[in-house]
Amino acid sequence: MAKAIDKNTDKSIALYCRVSTDEQAREGVSLDEQQVRLKSYCRAMGWDITPLVFVDDGYSAKSTDRPQLNKLLAKVKAGELSKVMVTKLDRMSRRLLDLLKMIDLFQEHDVSFISISESFDTNTPSGRLTLQVLGAVAEFERERIRERVFENMFHAAKGGKWLTQSPYGYRLQDKELVVHDEEAKIVQRVYDAYLEKGLGYFAIAKMLNEEGIPSRFNKEWSLRSVKLMLTNPAYKGTLVWNRVDSSKKSRKEKDESEWVSLDDCLPVIINEDKWESVQKRVNGTQIAPRAKSSPHLLGGLLKCGNCGSGMSIGWSGSKNKRYRVYRCSANKNKGTCTSKQYRADDVEKWFKEGLKKLLDSLDESLVPMIIEQKKEKYISNIQDRINVAKKRYERKVEAYSAGLITIEDLKLEKDRMKQDIKLLKEIEMVQEDQFDIGKITKDIQKKTSEILESLEVLTIEESKALIFKLIEKIILIKNSTDIKIYLRN
Repeated sequence: MAKAIDKNTDKSIALYCRVSTDEQAREGVSLDEQQVRLKSYCRAMGWDITPLVFVDDGYSAKSTDRPQLNKLLAKVKAGELSKVMVTKLDRMSRRLLDLLKMIDLFQEHDVSFISISESFDTNTPSGRLTLQVLGAVAEFERERIRERVFENMFHAAKGGKWLTQSPYGYRLQDKELVVHDEEAKIVQRVYDAYLEKGLGYFAIAKMLNEEGIPSRFNKEWSLRSVKLMLTNPAYKGTLVWNRVDSSKKSRKEKDESEWVSLDDCLPVIINEDKWESVQKRVNGTQIAPRAKSSPHLLGGLLKCGNCGSGMSIGWSGSKNKRYRVYRCSANKNKGTCTSKQYRADDVEKWFKEGLKKLLDSLDESLVPMIIEQKKEKYISNIQDRINVAKKRYERKVEAYSAGLITIEDLKLEKDRMKQDIKLLKEIEMVQEDQFDIGKITKDIQKKTSEILESLEVLTIEESKALIFKLIEKIILIKNSTDIKIYLRN
C-alpha cells in the first residue's frame, strides 16, 4: 500500500513566546518556561525536527507590531513553516480580530496554529471553533477592563486631577496643576510672539534657544515643542483627556468626538480669547518654516499668475554676474507651465511699490470687500465650532447614559452648543454698516506702515513675520510688471 506523502515534512515548526513587563511582574510569566513546555510538547508528539524559536520580550499583546512576530509571519508568507505553536492563546494576541487575521494567513499558507494550554489545533474544525469562542471571551474581558479604566480616569479628570506629565508652565502637586511663574511668563511670551509679532514656530524656537532658555528637561526648543505649546488647551484652563490612542506603537490622535473635554478646571495662563485667536492662525493657511526663515523677501508668498503654483527662488546669469530670480515651481520641476522667470530684485521692488500705493490710496471703497471676507471667515469658524460642539454633545450623551456625568453636565454642554448656533445666526445677519469701517481702515494702514518701515531697518526674517500677518499671497501677473496683493481676512 502506497504511503501518503506529507508536503510539510521539509518545513520548520515555529515556537512563539512573548511576555510583557507588566505580566512578568504581576504573573511571573517566564519566557524560559514557555520554551521548555513547547519543546516538551514537540517531543511528546514525535516531531523530531529542531524548532525555530521566536521570542518577544517586553512587548504587549495589544499590538501585533512586534519584531519577532513580524519575522515569524514573514516566514509563514515565504512558505517555510508547517506549524506555529504557543503556550496560551494570549501569547499571540488578546484581540480576536488580530487573531483571526493571523489564522487566515496561516490557513492560506497551510500552517496549523496550536495552543497547548487550550489543547486545540486550527487544522481541525473543533479547534477553529474553540479558538473563536476563547478569543471572543478574551476580547470581551479586555473591553470590560478598558471600560472600567476609562470610568476611573474620567472621574479623576472631572475632579480636575491631571492624569499625565505636567506641561511646561505648570508643576504637579497632589495630582493637580499649579502655575510655575517663571515658565508661565515664557508661555505668554511665546503666544505674544506668535500672535502679535507674527513669528512662526521656527523663529520662536530659535529665539528661545539663542536666549539660552531651556525647555522643561533642559533640551533645546524645536518646531514641534513650540507648536504643542501653542495648541495645548490646558493654558486656557481646559482639561482634554482621551485625545491620543496609545494602544499602538505609533501614537495617533483620536477623532475629536471621542475627547473628554472639561472647561474651567485648571489654572489659566493664557486667556481664552488669545488662545482662540492663536488657534485660528494655527489652523489657517500655513507657511512652511523654511519659507519663513528664507533670506528672500517673498518666499512662501509669491504665486505664479499663469498656473497658481508657488514661485521658488533660483539663480541665473553668467558665472561672474549671477542674480536671483523667482521662477514658477511647476515650470522648474514639471515643465507644465510656460511662465518665464523674473529678477527677484525687480519683483521685490514692485511689491514695495504696491504696498505704498495701497497705503496712499486706501479708502473706504476697499473696506466692504474686506468686511465680506471677514464675515465668510467668521461663519466658517463658527460652523466648525458647531460641528465640534455637536460631536462633543453626542459624546456627553453617551457618558450620561453610562452614568459617568450628571444631567446638569449634559444640560451645560447642550447650552454651549445652542450658544454657538445662535452666534452663527447673529453673524449671518450682520450688515456692513455694523462694522467699524474707520477702525478697519486704520488697522490696515498701521500694518502696511509697519511693513514699509521694517523693510528699511529690520532683517528679512523679521520683516517677513510682519508681512505674513497682513498678506495671504501675492500673485505675479503673467508677462507684466503688475502684482496682486491679497490681504488676510
